[in-house]
Amino acid sequence: MSTGTKSEALTANSQSVCLRGTLGTKHSPSLLAPGRPITGSSSDSSPGDTEPGTRARYRVESTPEPQARRDILAVATPIRRRGKSMSRRIGQNGNVFVKPKCKNGRCNHKKGLCPKYGRYWVDQLGQHERLRKVISLGEVTQTMAERKLRDYIRETQVDSPETFEEVTSPTTTFKQQAQWWLDEMRAGRIVSRRKRKPIKPATLAGYEAAVNWLNQIIGETPLVDIKNEVAKQLVIKMRAANLSDKTIVNYIHVLQSVIASVVNDEGEQVHPRTWNSHFIGLPVVNPKKQNRPTRTAKEIEKILAAVAGRYRVLYALLAGSGLRIGEALAIRLGPLSDEYSKISDDCSTIYIRQAIWRGKEQDPKTDAAVRDVDVPKELAALLSEFAGDRKEGFLFCSASGKPLSARNIVRDNLHPALLALKQPRAGFHCFRRFRESVLQMSDARNLLVDYWMGHENREMGTRYAKQLIENIQWRKEWAEKIGLGFKLPTLESSVGLLGLPKQQKSKLEKVA
Repeated sequence: MSTGTKSEALTANSQSVCLRGTLGTKHSPSLLAPGRPITGSSSDSSPGDTEPGTRARYRVESTPEPQARRDILAVATPIRRRGKSMSRRIGQNGNVFVKPKCKNGRCNHKKGLCPKYGRYWVDQLGQHERLRKVISLGEVTQTMAERKLRDYIRETQVDSPETFEEVTSPTTTFKQQAQWWLDEMRAGRIVSRRKRKPIKPATLAGYEAAVNWLNQIIGETPLVDIKNEVAKQLVIKMRAANLSDKTIVNYIHVLQSVIASVVNDEGEQVHPRTWNSHFIGLPVVNPKKQNRPTRTAKEIEKILAAVAGRYRVLYALLAGSGLRIGEALAIRLGPLSDEYSKISDDCSTIYIRQAIWRGKEQDPKTDAAVRDVDVPKELAALLSEFAGDRKEGFLFCSASGKPLSARNIVRDNLHPALLALKQPRAGFHCFRRFRESVLQMSDARNLLVDYWMGHENREMGTRYAKQLIENIQWRKEWAEKIGLGFKLPTLESSVGLLGLPKQQKSKLEKVA
């Protein structure tokens, strides 16, 4: 058989060539370059064509195969590597050994008391291979050395399932986990631990601020590396940034919550931590040193005299009732309803059911904040005069009927008024603290004071306490006895329907 005939026979009979090292992957012989020599033995050749024991050389001739077939190569199957498993690995119990000199009996130590050393394996984050560790066990017997090694491995949790899962789990940075944590709270899948209720938007906004600050420092740090030492360095940087003690505590609590949010299928923490507040240097918040600005009766009167219109009525309501700013802005006019905060027809009782936060109504801060607040007659008369003939809508609203913005009020009215009066800057809570002091100085029972202020009180759940709170006449009598604690100014005659000046341009005039 000639060389050309043998080449044709090879092309016809060999349907595929199996590449070595690639299981089940075959390539067409047409993919081999024309003219490339191939060494092999032919089963079709006769005994006389070649010498016994020799290998024939063939040359692949060019065939008219389509161009696309020449260019397509099958992808080789990658080598599959089995993942780590607690049941398959060995050597985790460790073993005790001595140095070769002691092993051969050429040392000067007492018999059986040569220095012992223990070695064991440690899983490495993101690596398949383990790392061997060696520790010194001292000049003890073999039995004592083995016991010390077992105790050391157990105390350091090197061989615990929690440590194994933490190291072998996919690497997750603090920034990634914090974003997942925030998203889950927004979706309502992570709720408060104590009441099992969705996280309030205001609380969530505080968490977002903490996460944004922490991301600048440890955003790209893997969760497995965030322990007490990292938290300690964080506290040092927070102090350098002049953050208050309360802010530092809140930010560290957010850090701990983000790490604790990583759980397995059984709900167990993947990164368990034993936080050491003393080692971290976490400050102890002293309530006496916290910035809690309040105002005296004279200062309240000066503030009311410095402002006008709806702002005067709003500040008088805050100082005379102790309402939070969000609760005051959520008050609506109209028939009573359990779905919205309302005010009675004579404006002597305010029914708190909702609160405003960033222009949206939501549940009040706590369950105790859902209450009925009684106000003295002089404040009720001011509110009634301010409401006028309106029968619906928010009590404090803009020209479009929407509730006022607390941020805008602080920026446009409260802070400028305090600056003009040369009083320290403060927020709306200074009015609430003033009302708290007035109530505490009175002879009213703490039960009633906590109810009006919306504080949690354990006695509130008792049968007799509930009877007292539901006694409206008794509450109103005490409201008159206590009074406002400050002198209430009159409302200007220029105040119109919405607490704005009567002389206003119409919408057509504004457009023109």
